[in-house]
Amino acid sequence: MLKAVSFILLLSSVATADYAGFASGSTFQATPIEGNVLMTCDGFNGTSQANYTCRDVVLEPQNSDIFVGPLDNRATQVELKAVREDNSSRVKINNYDGRSGKSSTFNLWISSLFQKPLLMAGVNHVHYSIYTNSPSFQEFASGDFDVMVNRAATRVCPTTQYHSTDVTDCNSQYSICQRYFEQYNNCR
Repeated sequence: MLKAVSFILLLSSVATADYAGFASGSTFQATPIEGNVLMTCDGFNGTSQANYTCRDVVLEPQNSDIFVGPLDNRATQVELKAVREDNSSRVKINNYDGRSGKSSTFNLWISSLFQKPLLMAGVNHVHYSIYTNSPSFQEFASGDFDVMVNRAATRVCPTTQYHSTDVTDCNSQYSICQRYFEQYNNCR
């Protein structure tokens, strides 16, 4: 009887999840957002004003997500390779907890000096590879799924004014626009 219980436990440690993909699903919306901010800055160096037109494109339901996939206690890493509609590709590797079948968070959309997005608008063909560190870095599961990023209509935030006692704020469009979109919940 003990052998049967051990065998069942072994099987459950390599069970496969029914779903492989992002926790939020396979369809996202790329929504352009925009609006205007009038910034007034007063300081000991004087007064200045700046009028910013803020624009961004946000991914909904979220800009980042976790990968959900096969269950296996040995799993420690997951690699996602996305081939986008324009045939460009991006590869990202992240930690993976084989017991829960979940990865650390992947950046799906944010593009900055230090970050590049996994996805682009249109169809994204994603190939995943699950790796184990024991005995060496070996692939033991892989598969494919598609993610659709649809373009949505532009949302416009109301025009607003900010006042600052720091004159340098009138030269910080990026941070002012981030504050603006956060205040208006991405123009919702």
